Amino acid sequence: MKSIALVALFLPLAFGAEYLVGVGKDETTGKKGLGFDPSSIHPLSGDVINFEFRSGSHSVVQSSYENPCTSNGGFNSGVITVADDLAVDASGLPSVKLTVNSTEPLWFFDEAGGLCNQGAVLSVNPSQTQTAAGFKENAAKAPATPATSATPSTTEDHSSHASESATGTAPGSSGAAQTSPASNAATKDGAIQFAGIAAVMAMFMGFF
Repeated sequence: MKSIALVALFLPLAFGAEYLVGVGKDETTGKKGLGFDPSSIHPLSGDVINFEFRSGSHSVVQSSYENPCTSNGGFNSGVITVADDLAVDASGLPSVKLTVNSTEPLWFFDEAGGLCNQGAVLSVNPSQTQTAAGFKENAAKAPATPATSATPSTTEDHSSHASESATGTAPGSSGAAQTSPASNAATKDGAIQFAGIAAVMAMFMGFF
């Protein structure tokens, strides 16, 4: 019983949490719309941000607190276009994943929509001095950015396109973007989590 209790205690260390962020989804209504849902998150080191794309053309581009609507040369998902007739909660929506390896603030905007200055921004680990509200205020003051176009295609093609286009590694994150339909992503994550659980169990069972 003691060994089981120890395994349960350390299971959270085997894998990070996953934060699902809707791109092109209104966080107030939960429907297709402007920005990110949620627009502010606080992941820990080792956690994963899963950007899931809704109808329209969208992209997740890293910026800075001072210049919210300008790429800083870091993470870029590439433009992903999703058919307008897909429901906001449809299965198999294209997604891009980013692993966070610190708790330093990270800042992102939707460049493809050209709506950054209207509030299409995401704050990751905002601080007391650099707040999510302040980031949105800076975005509202930024010049309007033109929308980036993309050729419409099927959901599967979006996923393939993003895999080829996702570039850069955000400071405070690790690895290139991983892109896949939501169903495949869940399968892969499940395998990784199972492996992590098995490793922790093996480690602690060795003490008994």
